[in-house]
Amino acid sequence: MIRRESGVAIAVLSALLLSFLLFYYGGLSLCSAAAAGMTFGLIQAAAGYMYWYINSYISSIPGKVVMTILVLLVSLAGAFLALLLCGIEQPKHFLVQIPLMVVYGIFGWVILLMWYGQLVGKSQMNEVEQELKEAVTPSSEEDLISRISVKEGTQIHIVHVEELHYIQAYGDYVILITAKGRYIKEQTMKYFESHLPATFVRIHRSCIVNSEVIARVELFGKESYNVYLKDGNTLKASTTGYKFLKEKLSL
Repeated sequence: MIRRESGVAIAVLSALLLSFLLFYYGGLSLCSAAAAGMTFGLIQAAAGYMYWYINSYISSIPGKVVMTILVLLVSLAGAFLALLLCGIEQPKHFLVQIPLMVVYGIFGWVILLMWYGQLVGKSQMNEVEQELKEAVTPSSEEDLISRISVKEGTQIHIVHVEELHYIQAYGDYVILITAKGRYIKEQTMKYFESHLPATFVRIHRSCIVNSEVIARVELFGKESYNVYLKDGNTLKASTTGYKFLKEKLSL
């Protein structure tokens, strides 16, 4: 993703451009145009930044349309408040600016959505390539582990492999999730992928699941899947991970 400093610079330039348009074409004073344009533009930029973290959950066109409308309404409300603070006397002075701000806002938001779509597609391709690189041949029986020791303070926990529900990546560590609790282990996902029994499947770059605790699998969005476990937890599976899981479960 683009560097944060570059993103801030683009947001400020976009807000300045809108301020210029409101001043030159909208007939607002320099102070009013700057206040309305900067407020509108920066609200849109903040919404765009937050949207990156939820865009995978809003995959439908109606959802994106509703999101666009909500962002526009909040941005317009912010611009109106900015004009009030600058001493605008009549609401009609704001109303005549709405078409310009709406067109500008929609144009910018559509560009943002298209850009995010490209980033997500590229990220998914990189993820598939990474998973293919990390794919290993089945381990021999001698390499498989039957239990995992986890040191926690002065205690040492012994986690038997059959107790594991799933494993999640956690930086340079992994989290072992069982019915009894969670344990942090300093080890790599690649190690567990090659040393766990065949009942375990890597469904995502950051997740390995015990296929025996899976209740069902459902398509979520266009290229991702929800894996529902018998204990009520839900995991995300990538396209490649789903293929591995499908082969394992003989679906």
